[in-house]
Amino acid sequence: MGAKNSRARSGRRKGRPEPDFNKEDLVRYIQKSADRGMNLQRILEDFEATPVARKQIKDILNQLVKEGKLARHRGNRYEAAARKLVEGTIMLHRDGYGFVIPKEKIPGIDSDIYIPAALTDSAMNGDKVNIEITMRKPGGRAEGRVVTVEKRARTTIVGQLRYDGQTFFVAPTDEKLPSKILITNDVSEHKDKIVEVEITRFPSEGRWPAGKVVSVIGFIDDPNVETNVIIRKFALPTAFPSDVEQEAARLPDALTEKDFVGRDDFRKRNTITIDPQTARDFDDAIDVEVLANGTYQLGVHIADVSHFVPLDSAMDLESRYRGTSVYFPDRVLPMLPEKVSNHLCSLNPGVDRLALSVIMHLSRAGEVLDYSFHKSVIHSKERMTYEDVQRLLDGNLALERRYEHVLPHIRNIARLAQIVQKRRNQRGAIDFDLPEPLLTYDESGLVSGITKSVRLFSHRIVEEFMILANEVVAGHLEENDIPGIYRVHEEPDPMKVEEFSEIVKGFGLKFEPRTAEPVECQKFVASIEGRPEERMLRSFKQAKYSEENIGHFGLSSDSYTHFTSPIRRYPDLVVHRILKAAMARRSQPALSVAQLEAIASESSERERLADQAERELFDWKKMLLMEQHLGDTFEAIIIAVWRDGFVVELIDYFIEGFVPVADIPDDYYQLDQSSHALIGRRSKQRFRLGDRLTVQIARVDKLLRRAYFVPLLARKRSSR
Repeated sequence: MGAKNSRARSGRRKGRPEPDFNKEDLVRYIQKSADRGMNLQRILEDFEATPVARKQIKDILNQLVKEGKLARHRGNRYEAAARKLVEGTIMLHRDGYGFVIPKEKIPGIDSDIYIPAALTDSAMNGDKVNIEITMRKPGGRAEGRVVTVEKRARTTIVGQLRYDGQTFFVAPTDEKLPSKILITNDVSEHKDKIVEVEITRFPSEGRWPAGKVVSVIGFIDDPNVETNVIIRKFALPTAFPSDVEQEAARLPDALTEKDFVGRDDFRKRNTITIDPQTARDFDDAIDVEVLANGTYQLGVHIADVSHFVPLDSAMDLESRYRGTSVYFPDRVLPMLPEKVSNHLCSLNPGVDRLALSVIMHLSRAGEVLDYSFHKSVIHSKERMTYEDVQRLLDGNLALERRYEHVLPHIRNIARLAQIVQKRRNQRGAIDFDLPEPLLTYDESGLVSGITKSVRLFSHRIVEEFMILANEVVAGHLEENDIPGIYRVHEEPDPMKVEEFSEIVKGFGLKFEPRTAEPVECQKFVASIEGRPEERMLRSFKQAKYSEENIGHFGLSSDSYTHFTSPIRRYPDLVVHRILKAAMARRSQPALSVAQLEAIASESSERERLADQAERELFDWKKMLLMEQHLGDTFEAIIIAVWRDGFVVELIDYFIEGFVPVADIPDDYYQLDQSSHALIGRRSKQRFRLGDRLTVQIARVDKLLRRAYFVPLLARKRSSR
């Protein structure tokens, strides 16, 4: 046949060098093959490949697959890619099908790409994949199939070791993963424990994935096992590597005059910090002065972490890898070693500290008239808490006497914060500051309840000034064409806005924005403040980091970055370095655009990972609470309706749970998509999106962090 040509053979004559196969040879050859492509073994045979040539051919084939010029299928069968392959991340449903989020927008396709369960190949939830679009549908929708898995989201899985009478397997803690990981090593002594499994065989048609147990975490009811599970599940780093610890240990225990050289002395400014009562590190301080003409001078001072953490040092590389500090109820996984985060860089009261300061001149209406940046040394006059600042503003006489040395400054700070907040609201900034749940614990350390966090005006003081400082820094980078990292928030996808509008109708709410402007969203957010429905706002697109400034939709800001928390966020540390280089008028930027692009992508991914880990641990803690209340009843609201049941959220507990349609007795319920309701065939009983009802907790699955409820009405009916 054509492949057995003189070129393919002549290279194997005695004394001649091995043939130099190239991509074009293989692509042309495979393009001429049968419609179903060519098997790898057939390719090697047709080219009469020697061992050296075999490796070369395999390497070229793999490269062609990565480039999207070839598609690889089961059984190592290759075919020419008929259409351009699409890169993306696959998110799988527990029923097997999935959706791929494309890396780049595809012309004519306005939604994620649906992948039927039979066409997911060996992909697992979160994997980076190449897919082929197999069908385009009206309305900008599309279907596809997974061609290759480019990068695995995980090589280990955490779950519970179980035995089905014949085989040991692990049931993962993530319901979007295959429900069984077959175990190949001897682990019978650890039955029912939570374990970590290294995957040795990924799923394929008709075959479960397999792996070996590499570590044992403990029984599901062991103290703090949930935190250890989440740490392993998300591969979160705990201890710092030895070279990082050694580098931190070499830092001085205290500042010296040498550290103050080349810095502006702001130690006489009336600087204070305002933080939570439990805070251990303070990376921002503020001061406000009312000038003679009624305008304001605002100072925002941020810990100068970059002074102690040089670029590409061991500490820097580790903090880049971590990306962010991770906060759990019982511990913190910090981005930087304690000597840096809690000691040298923490803006503690009564001591000199190094800072990077933004001094802003504001009009009486809160407009920034001028600004300047400074490497500085500050001396915080007081460490304030949100609660004490609020009590002072509310007129607590005892606290007024205690803090009389800073009270006038706090009042000036509060007055300016109100002005800045009003100005930000007028431009259409959306307040996504939703009420957050807080766990409460009893004397033995067990979860005893959940309360709603209280948002004080004192919280907003700090928030307003940090937003303003971030905008000033971002605007400076943008106006001076300085490569940087921005915090961006894209405009909502019109289709997602339409879907959201349709959903809120089920709650009796109206959201029909005429334009995709922040002010339209702002009005809607204000209209549902304090109602359970406001938690739906969590479905809005998440902000991310980018080297390209596309603005921040939610803040209605043309330029925004993260500059104010370098102790706990790596992008802030990078922005500090960029700003310092600009202040020093260096001809070369601190980091190249390619480096910034990589850091922005990594930091966004690490942030999402940390958020997901914090959220899952919190959900597990909620299940521990629900386990104590089996059989109890709660008021709830229906927040999603599916064919197999509906999701409720307990109004006073911030806990979601599932009501399986099979557990509602006395009738057969069918989904009416037009009204977002499950309707009883005989009784016509409706369970509709937005309905409030009383539910009883029936059971808890701690492994999957899910509570199951039954409507009280159904229970009463079944008992008659």
